[in-house]
Amino acid sequence: MSPKARARDPRLTAVPSDVRTARLRLRKPASSMARALADARGEGYSSLYPWFHAEMGSKTQEAEAGRQEARLARQIRDFEARKSLSYYVLEGDTLIGMVGLLPIWRRGQFKLTYWIRPTAQRKGYGLEAAGAIVVLSFQALDARLVTTGHAEPNIGSARLAQASAFGASEGSGFTDRACCRITEVTLSELGRCLHAPPRLSAA
Repeated sequence: MSPKARARDPRLTAVPSDVRTARLRLRKPASSMARALADARGEGYSSLYPWFHAEMGSKTQEAEAGRQEARLARQIRDFEARKSLSYYVLEGDTLIGMVGLLPIWRRGQFKLTYWIRPTAQRKGYGLEAAGAIVVLSFQALDARLVTTGHAEPNIGSARLAQASAFGASEGSGFTDRACCRITEVTLSELGRCLHAPPRLSAA
């Protein structure tokens, strides 16, 4: 059963712009990230395309800073309007991925998306970043429920969801594709997502 609707203007919600974990910094979109984002998406094109093809161009296009400037401009607008909340994952000065929240504010519900570039995979960065955003959802955004979806063949995303304390439930994925499932995490499971809470900086 869906949570009861909340009367809320999401534009008045204070959303952290900067999240720090033990190893990572998660930052809201900025136009200055265009070149680094182009490098990351160009490197990870073959691993990203099967799951994000609806929003992607060719490999050459994804590696263009100009294309990523336009992407970042949209994400900045959406962040300020609270339509979607994207955070870029930095390890030192290197952009290694993205985690994002698609909010249904009236329900206190958020859908989690994420990707990590190939050279940064299998190091626990995805788990660390996703866990931080789940904590942010409950601590800063008053979430009731956070969900994530993955296509069944995407074993890496499935493992990350399980390691983040997500529990499986029935449902359709983000794109209504039959191959997608929804996994969920509830407030009672929050403590299992991170060993220590992240440090949040207001927008």
